[in-house]
Amino acid sequence: MTRRSRIWVQAGVLLLLFAILPITRSQAAAESAEFKGSWIANGTRTSFSFLKGRQVFTFQIGGHVSLQTALRGKKDYWSDCIGLADAATGISGRCVWKDLAGPELYVVLQSDRLEQGSPVKGTIVGGTGPLAGISGDFSFNWSSVIVQTDAQGIEELTGQTLNLAGRYRAP
Repeated sequence: MTRRSRIWVQAGVLLLLFAILPITRSQAAAESAEFKGSWIANGTRTSFSFLKGRQVFTFQIGGHVSLQTALRGKKDYWSDCIGLADAATGISGRCVWKDLAGPELYVVLQSDRLEQGSPVKGTIVGGTGPLAGISGDFSFNWSSVIVQTDAQGIEELTGQTLNLAGRYRAP
């Protein structure tokens, strides 16, 4: 083989490696895993005057998400959620789960009701920092939901779940 032929073969091999390397690197970095834990949240709800006999309210809750199995290496997140509940159409909420180191995880919640025993579906729709590009889903049932009205007429809301479980995918 001539020197020129060897150079062309080496150049071809290098091009092939550069073409394959990004695919291999991204496949190796992909992560998919299950997680489990519990969530305790409290906050307020505000009733909204709507149709007679149809309960509608907004809510804002925050609390601690404590995972038994880590989600991207972390087991503790602090949640902050807002949402709308309508007795006829169900509940829709948006949450930010914050890692104490700073990265955030964005979550959408859907349910029929905000009360004890109600099943909730969660969808992970993104994140920041090491959580960027993450997706997934989870579910839980509220093991307790307590609503109390304080002396100023503010409705205080507390909820707890013990069976939060799901799966995530991260690039």
